[in-house]
Amino acid sequence: MDRVSGGKGPGGSYYSESSSGARDRKLCPGRVNRGLSAQSTAATATMGGKNKQRTKGNLRPSNSGRAAELLAKEQGTVPGFIGFGTSQSDLGYVPAIQGAEEIDSLVDSDFRMVLRKLSKKDVTTKLKAMQEFGTMCTERDTETVKGVLPYWPRIFCKISLDHDRRVREATQQAFEKLILKVKKQLAPYLKSLMGYWLMAQCDTYTPAAFAAKDAFEAAFPPSKQPEAIAFCKDEITSVLQDHLIKETPDTLSDPQTVPEEEREAKFYRVVTCSLLALKKLLCLLPDNELDSLEEKFKSLLSQNKFWKYGKHSVPQIRSAYFELVSALCQRIPQLMKEEASKVSPSVLLSIDDSDPIVCPALWEAVLYTLTTIEDCWLHVNAKKSVFPKLSTVIREGGRGLATVIYPYLLPFISKLPQSITHPKLYFFKNFLTSLVAGLSTERTKTSSSESSAVISAFFECLRFIMQQNLGEEEIEQMLINDQLIPFIDAVLKDPGLQHGQLFNHLAETLSSWEAKADMEKDEKTAHNLENVLIHFWERLSEICVAKINEPEADVESVLGVSNLLQVLQKPKSSLKSNKKKNGKVRFADEILESNKENEKCLSSEGENIEGWELTTEPSLTHSSSGLLSPLRKKPLEDLVCKLADISINYVNEQKSEQHLRFLSTLLDSFSSSRVFKMLLGDEKQSIVQAKPLEIAKLAQKNPAVQFLYQKLTGWLNEDQRKDFGFLVDILYSALRCCDNDMERKKVLDDLTKVDLKWNSLLKIIEKECTCREVQILTSVWKKILFLSSDWKFLASVCCLRFHDSLASSSPYS
Repeated sequence: MDRVSGGKGPGGSYYSESSSGARDRKLCPGRVNRGLSAQSTAATATMGGKNKQRTKGNLRPSNSGRAAELLAKEQGTVPGFIGFGTSQSDLGYVPAIQGAEEIDSLVDSDFRMVLRKLSKKDVTTKLKAMQEFGTMCTERDTETVKGVLPYWPRIFCKISLDHDRRVREATQQAFEKLILKVKKQLAPYLKSLMGYWLMAQCDTYTPAAFAAKDAFEAAFPPSKQPEAIAFCKDEITSVLQDHLIKETPDTLSDPQTVPEEEREAKFYRVVTCSLLALKKLLCLLPDNELDSLEEKFKSLLSQNKFWKYGKHSVPQIRSAYFELVSALCQRIPQLMKEEASKVSPSVLLSIDDSDPIVCPALWEAVLYTLTTIEDCWLHVNAKKSVFPKLSTVIREGGRGLATVIYPYLLPFISKLPQSITHPKLYFFKNFLTSLVAGLSTERTKTSSSESSAVISAFFECLRFIMQQNLGEEEIEQMLINDQLIPFIDAVLKDPGLQHGQLFNHLAETLSSWEAKADMEKDEKTAHNLENVLIHFWERLSEICVAKINEPEADVESVLGVSNLLQVLQKPKSSLKSNKKKNGKVRFADEILESNKENEKCLSSEGENIEGWELTTEPSLTHSSSGLLSPLRKKPLEDLVCKLADISINYVNEQKSEQHLRFLSTLLDSFSSSRVFKMLLGDEKQSIVQAKPLEIAKLAQKNPAVQFLYQKLTGWLNEDQRKDFGFLVDILYSALRCCDNDMERKKVLDDLTKVDLKWNSLLKIIEKECTCREVQILTSVWKKILFLSSDWKFLASVCCLRFHDSLASSSPYS
């Protein structure tokens, strides 16, 4: 039998309702209507109503129901919510309304029914009830909806922590509708709501968090949000600290009815949200309001339970903890300095945490700790406890988190005091060696983003260390001999690492040293940088020569050397994009003709016009090496000449196809008279002497033209040769060294008349057709065809080949 009994306790009057099927529930403090005696209460309670037919909608409740309703009216709670609170000790947060008449006038009967449903345990019932509540807030008039406001804080604070994420999301959506209806009428209840409202905005379920933020923005424009937070700051701090320090899984959920797994999950979520809400509070609070909260945060930081969250088994809690530590360092640095003995080990000794959820927040906290607490290293043993953990992480390539961890390495080492890194030579050598070792892990090899992060961090740290220790010969030698050159050598051996990212970083590093040497006013500093660059080019030349000077040169190594030299030769502006560009060659008059035909295609300078993505097409008369610093131009050209000399010797003596291909790529980027003169060696102009006077004079003046007749025509006319593509590239490289278009015309006219076989000419044109760039050789093709008596036959063959190539690539073929 249900029974309501009254009694007087130490704290005043209280009432409890007990039954065989439910736990005791305490009622709010207050007085019972004098007209309701204990006997009549017991009598009405015993009438039960079990055998009485109840009308639909409970329009006429049973006697026990009426007694409870009357009691609720006196206590200021909604029927069905007697004693309802956010926790066992938070009744003081929510104001109570006294007087039965007031409740009758404020709470609509339909709203009362919905509020009853929200107290149910069934998830579906609560979800539908909250959705219905939101709809009613939108549809009912403002005065009707205002009646719910005195009771909303209790409901919101409880149900916003519900285990079911759908219920939490629906709660925030309904709250927004309530806000839009009542607007400023919500103000008296803000202090009761704000702590849980901030937690809801940090919900681990993203849709629920977004819904809470939408509701917050609906209530306060961005300019008013700091003011609203400041108004409720004490209540917010109290609620969040209670959750972090006092609450347990069993106090947040009933152990008798809620499974252990669900209780723990809710507790972990509440702790996570509370930590993040404290961070949000610190970030939103105006600067002049921070001092008033210092004592409350001192109390929090004095609790050992708070610092244990940094080692919690749940990664979401650790992540939220480190985010809060960063915010504390940023907003209340003096307080964190006072707690240095706890902050430093908590953060720095966790540096090997490799959980993907934790890492970003952890490394941000590491940097804030190093910046805020100058004496942080006094509280940890760096060489025994911190650096070994860091070395292990970067040796293992960040354990799959290189893109997260490695960008923090440069700011990390820049904050290390010299007392910690002594002896510097050993520390930096070990650090960079461990960093490079990370490239060897399987995860790094199979991920371009991971390897790019490692490479980028290596060059950033190397440049910083060089800058800080310039003039210290031992460290300079270590950085070049033991780090940079072996790193380049390892990359040239590994095809998986041969992409533009590494070579671009190398080019940028050299450019920074060259620019500093050129602009440095201090002669000693400039001299030191020049010595570093000279030493680098000497060592780079050694490894490049070693890879080319082999009868059976490794294909990947040769390709790597070629790509490296091409990148080093490019001006700095060309390093902005990692996308590989296909270089094309056009004569100046052809570019002008093309521009007239299609203004949107290409300008003579290869500019991007009207949003089109265009490839670079350098002018034949342009030499990008002229834009290089003298500190790079001469050693680079010396290296190219040395490699070209080795390659032509292998071609002449052993007819090495591999070296001839390398020579083609080399000349494509370095087509200068000096290189062609070196390729000719001491050979006499026997073939050129039999040419017309104009050609003979041109060859005598231009080594590239002489090379074209002495070497290239012979290679093009070899009967056994099947691939002419790279030889066509050499032809273009030689023509690029001509002074003007008239000289090129004379050479082409002569070649088409006498020297080249029709098969070679056909191969040149066919190559251009298959590349779908017929317009590149339009003027050349006309010259060839009209100079030939068999031009109709040649044209028909070329067109047939071109048609076949298009048909084979068609999706309908």
